[in-house]
Amino acid sequence: MFPQILSKSALLMVCKLLLLCCAPTSATAEKTSRPLQYSGYSSQEYQSLSTQSFYVPVSDGEKIAIDVYLPKEGPKNDSFPVVFLYTPYQRSTIDPKTGEVRDLTKDGIAPFFTSFGYAVACADMRGTGASTGWLMDFMPRISQDGKEVVDWMAEQDWCDGHVGMMGGSYLGWSQTAVASRKPEALKCIMPTVIPLEGYTGEVYPGGIYLQGFLKLWSGGMYHTQKNHYLPDKGARPTKPVIDEDGDGELADEIPLDLDGDGDFLDEPYPPQYSDGNKREHIYYQATKPHLKDLDYAEWAKDEPFIDSESPLGYSLYDLGPNAHVPALMELGIPIYNVGGWFDGFTRGTFELHCTMQGTNPSKVLMTPGYHNVGGGPYWDYLGEDKEAFGKQLMVEHLRFFDRYLKGIDNGIDREPPLTFYTMNGQGWRQENEWPLPEAVEQTLYLHEGKKLLSPLSESGSQKYQVDFTHNSSYSENEGNRFLGIGGKNPRALPYRTENDQQCLNFDSDPLDTDLEVTGHPIVNLSVSSSEPDGDFFVYLSDVSATGEALLVTQGQLRAGYAKLIDNDEIIFSGTSGVDVLPDLPWHGYEEAQYVEDILRDGKVVDLEIDLYPTSWVFKKGHRIRLSVAGADYPTFRLHPKLSPANDPEDPGNKKPIVTVWHDRDRPSMIRLPVIEKP
Repeated sequence: MFPQILSKSALLMVCKLLLLCCAPTSATAEKTSRPLQYSGYSSQEYQSLSTQSFYVPVSDGEKIAIDVYLPKEGPKNDSFPVVFLYTPYQRSTIDPKTGEVRDLTKDGIAPFFTSFGYAVACADMRGTGASTGWLMDFMPRISQDGKEVVDWMAEQDWCDGHVGMMGGSYLGWSQTAVASRKPEALKCIMPTVIPLEGYTGEVYPGGIYLQGFLKLWSGGMYHTQKNHYLPDKGARPTKPVIDEDGDGELADEIPLDLDGDGDFLDEPYPPQYSDGNKREHIYYQATKPHLKDLDYAEWAKDEPFIDSESPLGYSLYDLGPNAHVPALMELGIPIYNVGGWFDGFTRGTFELHCTMQGTNPSKVLMTPGYHNVGGGPYWDYLGEDKEAFGKQLMVEHLRFFDRYLKGIDNGIDREPPLTFYTMNGQGWRQENEWPLPEAVEQTLYLHEGKKLLSPLSESGSQKYQVDFTHNSSYSENEGNRFLGIGGKNPRALPYRTENDQQCLNFDSDPLDTDLEVTGHPIVNLSVSSSEPDGDFFVYLSDVSATGEALLVTQGQLRAGYAKLIDNDEIIFSGTSGVDVLPDLPWHGYEEAQYVEDILRDGKVVDLEIDLYPTSWVFKKGHRIRLSVAGADYPTFRLHPKLSPANDPEDPGNKKPIVTVWHDRDRPSMIRLPVIEKP
């Protein structure tokens, strides 16, 4: 992997937190099987492993590079169930100068699962790593390739015909993509941090272009796809599949970079090698087509609607997990969704579960993490051990795979399907339903004096001069929910105390008792503006007795998408017949649904913005704060009509004066799903 590049990119977090080995279990130990705890049902019987690399031919003539890890030094067994990871982020890398290989033996996944009698496989998607071909991210052909790789594995002597998939982010998407093609051997999937649909999940949250993330992610992909060697940026080429000269070394299969710019593809053909031996240039020929890979950020920035066409003609209806859901439901494959409360895909984690729970064995595990579900500062804030959780999460994967790949009756399929962490409260808990049936909606209305109060406000409004320099990154960190925490100090909590000075804030009175909010908070704003359009960002914070405001959750919406649309339309514009659950606000985001200049002539518009779900206890004496901003730069692109140059300091900017109304006829409020204690 590229540690310096990947640590900054939300979607390049692949599985790193999942890669810690856990303590061995004994077959004679007392049996324990509950969330994050598992022992006595299977044991680590294999002491080592072997590694092999292959090219898997697929039906259009391309070849998929794959590493296979098999158990050794244990009970004689010729075939094993397979744990499969399907990645665009390099299945393994090599240092062309030292020959050092970094793969799943170093990171921990392969030793962990092979010790328990699983084979492990990791494949490069086409157009990436050492695979041939070219790539447009999330294109349907990736799904077909994955199916053919699973079919190939099922035919190998070392596979017992049972395959499960794991991994996070893009690797999570790849699981729904492959499962939708219904390969017979694929028995279960455990995706981490994926949305239901990619438009608001990773490209246009609330209809606003997520430029910070897309730029960061595409920058990392540029290096990985072309097998660059840039040690100062953590970039290393992918490990070759074939040792052409048969000398037992793979580093010398990397062509020489004669001009020292990290790129061997820009050298004269034929390529040269450190040992001077002749070759058929298999690695070079596999990598060269990657130059045709399409830059996701480059094309997505000019496709502002969910039904806009990508360069290959697909819309974002076709490219997200929502395109796979009908087939997954028809297949009924067991699925275990893992998420983080501070991830950008948190809504999707619950939507996937709730939508599919009637047809699929479905589970959710929700952590107090970011895109790296075991990372971020809240673990320290809550007094939890992140390293211990890394081990527990590996155990949870084992528990899932033991049940559905080995048929071990460990009870995971009979326990409550939801496991999540209530922050500042009881910690880990299990529930049967989402949203929680005992949740009671408590409404706090915006009032004069910038107050949040229970009774409806009879009259009033607040004006706010939009500050285009407002930035949701915090303290000395460069990270936030959408950048996967990252930044210079990942232990720094997202205090909004200073950021809120650039916002319009409304505070509750100090709480008389603890207040648990678990579910999907929803904000309703009645707004007008001095400009005809605008973007709205809202933040829910916990304000301590000393006045420090700590972020709990947030949401955003471009005003032109104010109209509410049936959320079943998330899947193929509502033509699939799938009931998307839970019933949350959905704004369509199709071109025909967008209203230009919706705020013209001082028109008052009602906005309904769902915040990312949470489970948070506001402590007695603390206050609840709702903050409203008109920009989050540079994470989000500024509204193009208000800042055509996308520069917060441009003197040509049109800086709106927004009015937030809160009278009887135009109320503004936040609706909180409150769990009342007996």
